[in-house]
Amino acid sequence: MLLILKKAVLLPVEIWTAAQSLTARDFSKRWLKLALLTLLLSGLFSVVIVLARTPGLSAVITDPLFFKKSLVLHVDLALVIWFYSFLAVLFMSLTNAVSRLRNAIAMKIALFGVLVMISSIFFESAKPILANYIPVLDHPLFIIGLLLFGIGLIVTFSSGISNPDSLSVRSKLTFYSDSARDSIRLAGFLVLVAIITLVISWFITPVLTDRTSFYERVMWGGGHILQFANVLGMLTVWLILLHKLTGSDVISKNLNRGLLLVLVIPAAASPLLLFNGTTSSLYYSGFTQLMRWFIFPVVLVYIGIAIHSVWKTRNEEEIDGPLFQNLYFNGLFVSVLLTLTGFGVGAMIRTSSTLIPAHYHASLGAVTVAYMVMVIILMKEYGYSLDGLKSKRLVSWQPLLFGLGQTIFVIGFAYAGLQGMGRKLFGTDQSIHSIEAMIGLGLMSIGGLLAITGGFLFIYIIAKSYTNGRNK
Repeated sequence: MLLILKKAVLLPVEIWTAAQSLTARDFSKRWLKLALLTLLLSGLFSVVIVLARTPGLSAVITDPLFFKKSLVLHVDLALVIWFYSFLAVLFMSLTNAVSRLRNAIAMKIALFGVLVMISSIFFESAKPILANYIPVLDHPLFIIGLLLFGIGLIVTFSSGISNPDSLSVRSKLTFYSDSARDSIRLAGFLVLVAIITLVISWFITPVLTDRTSFYERVMWGGGHILQFANVLGMLTVWLILLHKLTGSDVISKNLNRGLLLVLVIPAAASPLLLFNGTTSSLYYSGFTQLMRWFIFPVVLVYIGIAIHSVWKTRNEEEIDGPLFQNLYFNGLFVSVLLTLTGFGVGAMIRTSSTLIPAHYHASLGAVTVAYMVMVIILMKEYGYSLDGLKSKRLVSWQPLLFGLGQTIFVIGFAYAGLQGMGRKLFGTDQSIHSIEAMIGLGLMSIGGLLAITGGFLFIYIIAKSYTNGRNK
């Protein structure tokens, strides 16, 4: 007991001492390790999910509840922990906002929260709730873990937002650009708005016997705001990739800030939709219309700017070699392709079917592939070598493999949805009534396996880089 008390007393001192030698780049690296770990775990769970949807193989699955738990962890690790951990990576890299003790504590709180979340799967009483945007395991440990991770994000993002001029000239990274810095700061701001919205929604939502309805109402508003933050994170990487391809910012500071504000202001004001509570039609339809009409116009403008700048730079012969052997171009191309695919599929949604997950797998796949390429850039920036790879083309091909797989996956899922295939069904719960639905799910499985292969190739590239160690 005395040993435990001694450790508890000395722990804050140890954290403080260790934090004094850390820089913003060190915190960025730590967030990157957490992001990559959760992405790997999410990939392992995705194998289970794809097998559960594959015709023939799904017939051997007799416990749909197991796969629903796996789906919850897959989604939360891939679309909550990975996404917002990586936003923290970009935030620390571009803002250089260092409050050493605060960031050291935030990092430990976030990591502990993730471990607590994962541990809740081992409790039989942890019921999977497939709520939109942030599904949960209905167990105190899972909710506590999610809350702790959110606290870690709040501390991290608030430190940079409160001190916007913290970037020194000497600390600028080779991929730094003013336009990217503006977008990542606003992304961090919207994450804070989303977390506040989620907390308010929790307290004002009446306790319901139907736990699915309860969590659906709690997560609906904040989940929509987080999609705006995801788009800002993706735009940050697009601007960095364009900077890499063209050698300069491709958009003026005033135009960039104007476009970003058009995107951010509606999302920042959206918590006003909570005024009549989370059970009102205004709350549900308001956030739906917000995301439907305020994201795609701004993103289309950035896509137009990207196409024009790459075309111009290519015609001026300032990009060496074939475009599809260029990592930066491939990452940008696939991310834009998936974004446009997501817009198209989203426009076809009329009822609850697999068109809905097809839409968000395209949209969020666009964010994921952009982040994957950015990880490789960061590894080089932090001095890790890729020389151990037998083929350097593997690095440039990885986004194409993942993107091709994800696109086929989305097309298959969307086609099955057009045939009336329901969503959130697994194993023997699935009812395949037509050859068209079978074809759609077959394409989904092929695309899913290709995307998983691209995901594991990404993990291999990063693992090889870590194994080689830092350049001397």
